[in-house]
Amino acid sequence: MPRAPSNPPSVSVIVPVRDGESTIAGCIDAIVAAEYPLDHREILIVDNGSTDRTASLIKARPVCYLYEPKPGVSNARNRGIAESTGEILSFVDADCLVEPQWLAELVRPFEDPEVGAVAGDLQHAPATTAAERQAARLLGNWQEFAFNSNPAYPITANAAYRREVIERIGPFDPHMTRAQDVELGLRFQERSGRRLAYAEHATARHRNRNTQLGFFRQQLGWAYGAGLVGAKFEAMGGDPVKPPRIREIGRTARGLGIVLAAKARGRGETRWIEDAWFDLMRQVAWWVGARAGLLKGARIWKSS
Repeated sequence: MPRAPSNPPSVSVIVPVRDGESTIAGCIDAIVAAEYPLDHREILIVDNGSTDRTASLIKARPVCYLYEPKPGVSNARNRGIAESTGEILSFVDADCLVEPQWLAELVRPFEDPEVGAVAGDLQHAPATTAAERQAARLLGNWQEFAFNSNPAYPITANAAYRREVIERIGPFDPHMTRAQDVELGLRFQERSGRRLAYAEHATARHRNRNTQLGFFRQQLGWAYGAGLVGAKFEAMGGDPVKPPRIREIGRTARGLGIVLAAKARGRGETRWIEDAWFDLMRQVAWWVGARAGLLKGARIWKSS
């Protein structure tokens, strides 16, 4: 069983949440149970304007409750950073469940002074609905994908940065209402002078949206964020970003029609229809969301 380093750095675990009554209790309980010296760890949960029982669930647990009235997960994470004291800033999403060795393993790569940020392993919680099953299929090992992208970035559902790095490159951009981690990761690669490491044993399990509407909204948000990132870096002199084309939706819709026709003739499998339907929802979400993000981003960074 992995153990915490003998001389561990102080760590601030920051969790932003809004209306997370269905997940926040389990998230906090798992973090509290993680193996790390208590006198070297603090847990800050930032309530970003919840209207459900989120606040009471947080306050019933041995963590620091913070309230950030300005909407947006970037504002919530930045509030956590401002109130924290740790040498290492660790970020987890409220819909994740960390494993016992998570924090010790997430911190371990910082023993190398060249490491400025760490991407923790992201897996999917067991699926019980079609939406959860399809999210896992389409996302795959998304942290590994992000880490192997060019440039690489850590998904902040499970990631950590040195405080000195955040002070150098700046915190999360409040304009980035989605894809904050992508934008911050790109700034890290450009300005930090440090290396991104991957902690394969620092595992957090993400609980995916369990309804079709939740799946669609999440895909729409991610696409919007991708558009914002593209617009910001185009404004900084980068290459123009091309959003998905309508013909890609048409191709996916034809695929759905083919599997429906095959099923009607008694051929094929039901899961093929499910796969094709969720593929189509994802394509529509990205076609709409990416364009909306590019337009919004162009207005933001043209005026700034």
